[in-house]
Amino acid sequence: MHYVIKYKLFFHTFNKEIEDTIKVDSGLSYFNGERNCSVYNEADAVDYIKATHKQGDIEKLFRVPQEIYDSEHGEVGATSLKILRCWIS
Repeated sequence: MHYVIKYKLFFHTFNKEIEDTIKVDSGLSYFNGERNCSVYNEADAVDYIKATHKQGDIEKLFRVPQEIYDSEHGEVGATSLKILRCWIS
């Protein structure tokens, strides 16, 4: 079973916003910065996405436009994440 999360990611340095979906597997284990957790419901899936964003592992999870890597900065920089919706797939 998968949890599908629709998100909006804003890249502050580039003033660019992307909206996309991501699938999170049920039973996935992750570290949220304080303790080990697992994904067993929609709230856990959203927490996994937020924890990954907070830890700065953006390239690991989100699709980053190639133009950001090609820019003069060459790195992602500051981002803001907004979760729009979560559902079971």
